[in-house]
This record gives sequence, structure tokens and C-alpha cells, in this order.
Amino acid sequence: MTDESQVSEKKFPIRELSARTTLNTVTIRAWERRYGLLKPERTAKGHRLYSEEDVITIERILSLVARGVPLGKVKPLLKGDIPDSLQGDDTQNWQGLVGELITSIKSFSISKAEHLISESFANYPAPICRERLMEPVFTELATCDDNSAAYGFAESELMRYTLLRLSAKIAKGKHSINVTLISGIQTPMWRLALMALELSDVKFSVHLISRTFNVAAVIDLAAKSQNAYTVFYQDGVWKDKEQVKVTRALLENDQLFMCGTAPILSHLDSNERVFSDVKSCIAGLLKLQ
Repeated sequence: MTDESQVSEKKFPIRELSARTTLNTVTIRAWERRYGLLKPERTAKGHRLYSEEDVITIERILSLVARGVPLGKVKPLLKGDIPDSLQGDDTQNWQGLVGELITSIKSFSISKAEHLISESFANYPAPICRERLMEPVFTELATCDDNSAAYGFAESELMRYTLLRLSAKIAKGKHSINVTLISGIQTPMWRLALMALELSDVKFSVHLISRTFNVAAVIDLAAKSQNAYTVFYQDGVWKDKEQVKVTRALLENDQLFMCGTAPILSHLDSNERVFSDVKSCIAGLLKLQ
């Protein structure tokens, strides 16, 4: 144990490590307990304390994971120089997980699907889970001949996990940015759920509205949300009147962001607040920080 007064100037708590690395505290703890990748000091009261070395370690781990190295094989690589030519291959691991999650969803196993989703997001950063797990899962489920039953169930489970995670982790820092995420009619809600998880990890205060709205309603909600940015995600094609409303709203409300195929097909892509997909929209929001 370490006396808190002796380390306060040299060490910092897990919330600061999370803020500096954009890695959520759930994953930091998982990397410590399950993989032994971090070894924080403890205060007399049992609180974790981290150092600059831990920041560097997490950055190295994130780099390795992004290059395809499975978490179970990361630890030995942290002890020496990481070769530029290193290219891991955890494709089979992710394919197996994708298949397992799809099986649990098709059998409507709530407990199994919940476990697989929560475990994946606990072990890996949200962008990795989005690209290698959830997007492939929803792509396959969209082809199922079951009247969209499995697809809807999967979306419901992801939304449930996301809302629980958001309620447990509210950004309280004075420099946090408020953002409200709204999905349009007949637009996949799961994409905004994934965006919410990623933005939450980079210290946005996120409010995910768990139902869809038409164009007029979104514009009205965004105009009233003076203390928050609003992201409106809409796929498909807007009618002429809707396009006119959206164009006017973007001019009148500089806190309104658009994402999806509808704004792109409406030739609004020249606007710096209009994006074709979740990934590029997140990148645009990050510029606000």
C-alpha cells in the first residue's frame, strides 16, 4: 500500500488515466485483472494509482490491438521494441465471436447475447468492437429471412447495453461536451448506439434518444437543445420539403450535425457538419474538443 499524500504529485487515479488515453475504466480494469497488462499502485484505502508509464503502456497496447494482435498475445510484446513489420492476426478470434453472437441472437438467448456484448466491449475499445464485431453481425442479420426478428432483437440488446453504460458513466468534467444523438425514421438505431459508446469514451456527455423521429421533430428538438450539439442520423432519401427544412436548419443552427445517406444524397456533403457515416461524424465531433 502507498500513502496517498506521498504519491499525489506523482500518481493519478483511474479516471485521469481514462481521460488521457480515451480508454474507458471498465476496459482498464479488465486489462489489469484478466491479462495482467497493468499493475497500478494502491493507496492505503485501496484506490488504484497510475503513472506516466501506464499512459505509454496503454498507447502501446492500443497500437498492437489496432494492428490485429489478440489481447492474449500482447503482454510479451510490451517488454521489448515492437517491430514496424508486426502484423497480428486475430481474424479467426473475431470470426468465432461474430458467429457465436449471431447464434445467440437467432436463438433469442438474452443472457448469452448480453454476456457476449458486454464482455467484448469490456475487453476491447469501442471502435474495434464496432468494426470487427457489431458491423459484421448486423450485416449478416440483415440477410436473414425471419421478418427482421433477429435483427431487431440484436438492436434491442445493443441499445439496452448502451443505455446502461451511458447511465453508469456520465461525463461530469467542466470541459465535457454535451451531444444528443437522434435517429431518423426507418434508420438503424444500432449505429447511433455505437457512436454513443465511442463518444462517451472520449469524454463527451452523451444523450441517446431511444426512438426515431421525423425531420420536423428533430429540427425542433435540436433548436431547443441550446446547451448541446445534436447529431441527426438518417439513411434513405428525403422528400423535397424535408430537404428544404434540413438545409435551412443547418444554416440557422450551427450546433446541428447530419449523418447518413439522406444528407449526402441531398448534396449537403459540402457542409462541414454533414457526414456519410458514423466514423467520419465522430472525427468531426472530435474537432470540437
